[in-house]
Amino acid sequence: MALLDDVKRRLGVFYSDPQKDNDIQSMIDGATAYFKGAGWDISTPDPLALEAVVLYCKMAQSTDPAQLVNHPVLISFITQGRASNVEIQPDNTD
Repeated sequence: MALLDDVKRRLGVFYSDPQKDNDIQSMIDGATAYFKGAGWDISTPDPLALEAVVLYCKMAQSTDPAQLVNHPVLISFITQGRASNVEIQPDNTD
């Protein structure tokens, strides 16, 4: 299932409308850019990335720009996502 379909379902949108789909895709694109700027590449979203994108989109639905802030849960998702993307190198010291 595409990310758009997953996010639509989580936002409570159970119908298909080209304008609504474009609006939600725009929010997903914004979320992807936000997380990429924070150092977390979510090009292949896992469950944690899906949760982060959904939270970002729910926050973006607000008409009050003051509501779209660096939410502590988003910061936590970024920290966890960045940590899971780091490969641990073996320590070669004896």
